[in-house]
Amino acid sequence: MELISYELEAADPIAKHRAVESMRSARPPMLVLNTCQRLECWGFSEPGTDGIRVQNQRDAIGSFERLARIAAGLESRILGELEILGQVRDSYKQFRESGGSTHTRLDRIFQDALSLARKARRESGIDQNLTSLGALASREMMACVPAAAPVAVIGSGSLASSVARYLAKRGEYPVRVSSRCPENAMQLAMECGGGFGVGLDQLSHLLNGVEGIVTATAAPHAVVFEHHLAGAKKPLTIIDLGVPPDCSPEVHRMEGVNYIPLVQVEERAQLNSEERQKRGELAARIISEGAVAWAQKRR
Repeated sequence: MELISYELEAADPIAKHRAVESMRSARPPMLVLNTCQRLECWGFSEPGTDGIRVQNQRDAIGSFERLARIAAGLESRILGELEILGQVRDSYKQFRESGGSTHTRLDRIFQDALSLARKARRESGIDQNLTSLGALASREMMACVPAAAPVAVIGSGSLASSVARYLAKRGEYPVRVSSRCPENAMQLAMECGGGFGVGLDQLSHLLNGVEGIVTATAAPHAVVFEHHLAGAKKPLTIIDLGVPPDCSPEVHRMEGVNYIPLVQVEERAQLNSEERQKRGELAARIISEGAVAWAQKRR
């Protein structure tokens, strides 16, 4: 059996959730990377196609290189992004917990790819002096919203969790959380000391009285609309990290709303972009050469 990988697109959040659960329970299990911005899988078998569409498929060496490039931050909107390495590690941990640790050949492949990504980061310095997207968004919020004011985080994935924890710990904000899964929202809210977490169907209630909102969902469409903000306090700062945006166009133009899109937050991370580009080229070369060496070793 040869390693194979897929870039996937789900028809809707429910189909995406089902596809992720199905791939993680496959035998042998697959490594599934499910983030706000991507859904990809690696393994020895094809994923089910119910509710999802295959955008790209790669052979063994292409799959190996792709995983290493993602973990190194070469496929991120912010070159060298820090959060993605943690997301890949979490996906690898889930793979092992789903029985992947007993599939030694596949497990070894993933270990080698992650090791190559760490080497590329270390030797290129691609993430040197780079602040994570979650930290950048949190600092932006802290610059706009007074301390101790109630803020809301919409989403409970890796990026949303990073923002919520940062705001609660360093900004000392009472953090409320909303997510498609109410249980995940409540758990994250409790971790942040707020204990206020609800599903998206109670969004208007959650946003009553808040002065700041950070959105970071994996929804393929807007989840925040003008009527949700009727009880929010003005001026209101909204930082939208969704791809596509989590807020409807009407929200962008609301009076009293300071709407900050993802691209504006990303600009903060693109300082010294010429130097970072050179580091990225070096990291890419390290991974490309490492992937070729990996393939030759397997022959």
